Amino acid sequence: MRFRIVTVLAATAGLLLLGACTDDEEPPTLDPASVRDLTGLSAPAETPAAQTARAPAIISRSDSLIISTTHGETDHFDLPTFRLRARCSGTRCTMSEPTTGFTQTIRLTDLEFGAAETVAVGTRHGITLVSGTRERSDGYLTAFGAWMDHGSFVVQTERLRERDVILHGRYGLAGGDLAGTRPTADATWRGLMVGTPATGSSRGDRLLGDATLDYDLNVDSLDIAFRRITNVDRGAAHSTRTVMFQNVRTGSGGTFEAGLTGNRIQGGFYGPGHVEAAGIFEQSNIVGAFGARRQ
Repeated sequence: MRFRIVTVLAATAGLLLLGACTDDEEPPTLDPASVRDLTGLSAPAETPAAQTARAPAIISRSDSLIISTTHGETDHFDLPTFRLRARCSGTRCTMSEPTTGFTQTIRLTDLEFGAAETVAVGTRHGITLVSGTRERSDGYLTAFGAWMDHGSFVVQTERLRERDVILHGRYGLAGGDLAGTRPTADATWRGLMVGTPATGSSRGDRLLGDATLDYDLNVDSLDIAFRRITNVDRGAAHSTRTVMFQNVRTGSGGTFEAGLTGNRIQGGFYGPGHVEAAGIFEQSNIVGAFGARRQ
């Protein structure tokens, strides 16, 4: 089974230029059956191979790329922690690190797409969640998310060796083929959110919850809620069970955005008839992504 995934740290490897020591940390593992028992997901409705088969066409049509803030650490004494802030428009994101002054623009075509060994975890609201790990000569990348029909969403963790420095990073990513317009009627989208604690002892653990987006045409805004958030790597409810964004205004091109770094959401409606929604979010020390289907 293969899942197409993206690495952001590799695209911003100029963040550090000096060297230090090594690290033998391994990526986490995930038992799909245990996740289904814990969260109530149904058995997978499709295979990772089916999602992979759709991915190239989605990428070729994509006019939207969204990346959350990347939270990370290094083993270099000059930069023990870092935050790569992202400002995204179209298929381009500008990444910046305020401590070092590092800045770089990343385009969809710049990102490294590669193959990973993946498993289907489970399905809810017509979306099959998959989990993948890709081993690399300079580290590894884990991905927790899904390809839908017109968009995708994923939370990723990376371990990367840049020269002699070990970097660890965590971020959400979403994108796809925008609908190009606002919805024209009240509507609801339901799906999944994936995330990870941005900092703290459980950083890098996978979080999973339900996503609901309610659009009110009269005020042209969204109420977005992520509920029943569970840490699937620790087999327990996460300390923050619900994250909400209210009165998020929509743009004429079918996008929406609100808030600032650490408490923000950005996304869009994808496909004909606004059949899908996807995006990234940051709140309550969670960084993640979400995808949903119109009901």
